[in-house]
Amino acid sequence: MNPFLIKGYKSPQYFCNREKETENLISAIKNNQDITLYGYRRLGKSALIHHVFHKLNKEYVCIYADIWGTSSSEEFTKELANGIIKSKIFSKRKLTEKLTTFLKSIGASFSIGMDGLPSVNVVYKERNQDFKNLEEIFQFLNQLNISIVFAIDEFQEIKKYGNQIPFEAKLRSLTQQSNNIVFIYSGSEQHLLNEIFNKYNMPFYQSTRMMSIGKIDNDVYKKFIIKKFKRNNRETKTEIIDFILEISHGHTYYVQAIVNFLYSQEIPPSSLQKFELTYMNFIEEKGVFYSELPELLTKQQFSVLKGIAKVSQVENPNSADFMEIANVRNPSSMFRAINSLLDKQLIIKDDNKMRLYDVFLEHYLRYTL
Repeated sequence: MNPFLIKGYKSPQYFCNREKETENLISAIKNNQDITLYGYRRLGKSALIHHVFHKLNKEYVCIYADIWGTSSSEEFTKELANGIIKSKIFSKRKLTEKLTTFLKSIGASFSIGMDGLPSVNVVYKERNQDFKNLEEIFQFLNQLNISIVFAIDEFQEIKKYGNQIPFEAKLRSLTQQSNNIVFIYSGSEQHLLNEIFNKYNMPFYQSTRMMSIGKIDNDVYKKFIIKKFKRNNRETKTEIIDFILEISHGHTYYVQAIVNFLYSQEIPPSSLQKFELTYMNFIEEKGVFYSELPELLTKQQFSVLKGIAKVSQVENPNSADFMEIANVRNPSSMFRAINSLLDKQLIIKDDNKMRLYDVFLEHYLRYTL
């Protein structure tokens, strides 16, 4: 098995570091403190949550719901219900009857998906029934009289719902009444999380302990990677590992994905130059995902995006050197292009520098176009 996972969580053996973050989360949970957890997408928030779940499995029922892509409170409620039935609550025989009653109460049908996992489909017969169904979910959990940790991933999505204010108020009211549940609200868009938790006139204002995760230290990550190669009697060059950590900006998913690719090579590259040649083939394969990007952006936005990809990181986009690279004539045009790319989440501010959010897109634009 390739020890560098690029999806899901398997066990502590495949999890790198995050010792301080793990300790802080467990401490908050054991002291009944709700948590807001922020970090860029693909930085490892979900893996960290499941790592904490693994450590707390004997003391708590741990529930995870990912609401990424939901567009309404109805879809939110459905994902919470799905999270519940995929947790170990569902596996306890004595709760089967209660769970069946619960599913009926929210008008849900139950099925086993192609992946072998249970899922529910919620049908709303009346307008605004989703609030009633949400109440039913929390009533069910509260009556179990067990300690629960409920993680809701990509929580900032609720800001995009049409009825966000009354929904936030309702959700806040229900969570406040749930004394047996600690909530982890995880998210990747800081400005939206700030609106939810740090805006004084909003329902969730200062209701949680705020935490964030950053990059794993390069030296720590390097030792982890080398250890995995050695344990499986595989060879690699330290200069290649250093190169991967550099070009990935330490962004967890991309480190894992590139090292996963390196580990998969039947004949390990004997030098950095040979690895670069092999890696270019890997990046070229991803062109299918990016071929339509120029059509989704203005000519100037795409030019700025390619410029950032070419230099990797930009501290001052209005500098004469970068404006020439990006083929932009004046600061106002650069300002508009940068703001648009930020809004589209194609670029991010990382350590006070602009870079592409998608590291593979950066490499594709730099090396193939």
